[in-house]
Amino acid sequence: MKKALFFLPLILLASDINPFGAGNVNSNNPYGLTPDEKAIVANKKSISKLEYETEQINSSLNTLKLRMNSYDEVINGKLASFNTVLNELNQTKSNYLALKSKINDMNETVNNLENRINSMENEISTIKQTLKVVIDTQNKNMDYIKNTITDIYSQLKKIKKPLNVKTAFNKGRNLFFANKLNQAKEYFLYSLSKKYLPSTSAYYLGEISFQEHNYKKALGYYKKSITFYPKKTSFTSTLLYHTAISFEKSGNKKLAKLTLKKIISDFPNSKYANLAKKELEKLK
Repeated sequence: MKKALFFLPLILLASDINPFGAGNVNSNNPYGLTPDEKAIVANKKSISKLEYETEQINSSLNTLKLRMNSYDEVINGKLASFNTVLNELNQTKSNYLALKSKINDMNETVNNLENRINSMENEISTIKQTLKVVIDTQNKNMDYIKNTITDIYSQLKKIKKPLNVKTAFNKGRNLFFANKLNQAKEYFLYSLSKKYLPSTSAYYLGEISFQEHNYKKALGYYKKSITFYPKKTSFTSTLLYHTAISFEKSGNKKLAKLTLKKIISDFPNSKYANLAKKELEKLK
């Protein structure tokens, strides 16, 4: 029995159990713990486990943060590229709108030029037509003048003896106002051939032809009268009014209108101005 007790301490010393370490909660392998000590040890293990898991989570968070930073760099790079493209797109749009505005201006300019060209072509066409009418009228007037000259020579042949030209003119005027037109015509043809008061002589011959309703011949004499003396005279307003009527009767309403307008413009206070206005109303 004593021998057995002697070997007991040796056995205890050979094992991992230290009888003096019972209740040490800080030991790696605690033993001999009370219930409270066991709870402390369990809590320490839980805390240790939580700390480990917390470190793992922090490590994962740091890794995720690094990745997020990397993603942010990529996103920022992409965003910068997008902003560059967007700026280029806006600039392209601005250039397009400016070019479109220039094209619209050019189109408007072209349209204005086309309208102007069309207007000028219409004006040229009108001028050509007017010139044609004027040339035709001038040609007809030349015929009237030729006929008038023929009449002059024809009437001169009827005069048996030479007359004093002033006397012939005065006789012609007296016969005219006495409404003896055929006799008056002979004297005015004589005074016209002698170029005595040629403008007045041609005017009376025009008036005689006008009263005889020979309007074409009247136009020839009226033209001759104005050619001899283009300034205003005491009979100019009458001559112009009868010229307008002669144009109208001859079928040339355009020149009739122009002559009537000239009467209104040059002789606004004369009786022929009112007559010209009434005549213009008829020709509309």
